[in-house]
Amino acid sequence: MPVKTTELGTLKPIAKGGFGQVFRVGGNPFPGDQTPLAYKEFTSDLDAQRRAAQAAVAFRDSLGQADRDDLDRCTVWPRAVVAGPDGEIGGLLMRLIPDDFFCELLDSETGEKGTKLRDLQWLGATQAQRDAAKIDLRDAEQLERLILVGKLVYAVGRLHKHGWVFGDLSFRNAAFALNPPRMLLLDCDGAAALSDPMRKQASTPNWDPPECPIDLHGALQDDITDIYKLGLAILRCLTPGKGMTSTRNPDRLAGHLDAEGIALVRHALSENRDDRPTAKELYAYFRKVVSPVVRPPEVRYARLLTPLCVRGMDAQVEWQIRDAEELRLTAGGAGPQTVDLPSHPDGFIIKKPESGPVFIEVKNRYGTLRIDLGQITLYELPEFKPFNLGALPRPSVPRLDAFTLGHMKPVLEAVPRVVVPEVPTVPSLPTADLIGNFKDTLMRGSAVPLPLPRLNEAVTTASRLITGAVMDRAKEQAAARRQEYLASQTEAGNAGP
Repeated sequence: MPVKTTELGTLKPIAKGGFGQVFRVGGNPFPGDQTPLAYKEFTSDLDAQRRAAQAAVAFRDSLGQADRDDLDRCTVWPRAVVAGPDGEIGGLLMRLIPDDFFCELLDSETGEKGTKLRDLQWLGATQAQRDAAKIDLRDAEQLERLILVGKLVYAVGRLHKHGWVFGDLSFRNAAFALNPPRMLLLDCDGAAALSDPMRKQASTPNWDPPECPIDLHGALQDDITDIYKLGLAILRCLTPGKGMTSTRNPDRLAGHLDAEGIALVRHALSENRDDRPTAKELYAYFRKVVSPVVRPPEVRYARLLTPLCVRGMDAQVEWQIRDAEELRLTAGGAGPQTVDLPSHPDGFIIKKPESGPVFIEVKNRYGTLRIDLGQITLYELPEFKPFNLGALPRPSVPRLDAFTLGHMKPVLEAVPRVVVPEVPTVPSLPTADLIGNFKDTLMRGSAVPLPLPRLNEAVTTASRLITGAVMDRAKEQAAARRQEYLASQTEAGNAGP
């Protein structure tokens, strides 16, 4: 579905060409996608550009997620067409070229600093040419150049794999970045499907293949003409200096490539289409040459230890990383932060995290690697209220009725028991009174001193007598009950079958 121009927000002019004008998009036409965008407004050849843009958008939409991500990494492929108020398609949306693909230069007239796209022509420029242009761009090393042309071959080869032709490959239609080396295809709305017989693709002067000379309008380009232009790009990017912008002589590669590489480029530039290698064969060669001497960053292990956090809690990430010069950590809604790997070789503590995705990007001069670590989910602590003792439940113990042995009387009477006879009352022995009441004493009118009886002996003797009487009575009762029990058992036996 086309994006409306009213959804683009503020538009800031960036560049202007023969077929359109490019603006930086201030709005967010794709909710949830924060990729910076550029809007290309068509200014000429409108019908052809509309048709090409719609086909390019449909191609990207037809890809799986992995292929789509790969396409977006190495191109600024159209993502949507844009319709004006009248519903007519007037342009397209694409990814904004990242800042890494620009360099600074000094305006010779105003003396002010500006920016310049690092297109492929700067790979062929000498130091004297860069100094004359007052551009802040170092010379790319030979290994970096090999990596860059290998990535250019890869980007075009991916299109060939899906049955598409890039077409107008030239210095201005690809840009590069260093640290690490990266390549980006530009003006991708000029690409077309091999299956489209109506495709119309241009060729830049000095980049036209023999079978499609620039003065022959309407000649169909294909994946084999793309290979010829790739051969020119390899030759010209690896051999900077005088004549590099127009050379087609593979002999210039002596000292830059080995014999196998020179022969491969020579075949790519052959007038005989059948001699030309495929993009896959070209890429395999550069990969074989570069791989032994390049060590991209390696993430052996990385894990988010605390995906669930409460407010005020720190989050923690663990990792084991090799050959990385820089690491950037993005957590939740916060922007990326650079982590000093020598100070944090085993992991990092994320202070005050917010909910959202967590990922790391590690890079060195030869490559960049991104690892997704999952999501942080942040929970808010519940409101804390002071402890109130008055709100606690009070214990309630039900009243217990008084318990006496009287409640057990029915139970006790229902079981066999030994009946203890009533204990006779022990008579009082007030001997002193007996003596005092005796009228005829031996010494009338005088107190008769009498010794007190030994009560302990009397009590002991009485206790023994009583105990003996109780035991005798108990034995008699037990013997009688035993006889009754035996008699009942005999009767029961006689009544049996």
